Amino acid sequence: MIKEKFFTLRWNNILTLGLGLIMLIYVYFVLSTSVLSDVAAFIGLVLLGAIY
Repeated sequence: MIKEKFFTLRWNNILTLGLGLIMLIYVYFVLSTSVLSDVAAFIGLVLLGAIY
């Protein structure tokens, strides 16, 4: 496939929504539950922040 087909506004919006929703779900999960310890939640947020 041609590279230009992937660098469109449509694909940019799809990727932004997909990756952003994953991050928002994780942040909501960490803030609303106490399943993870504080250290584990912080490490997860740091890793996701470094990836995105």
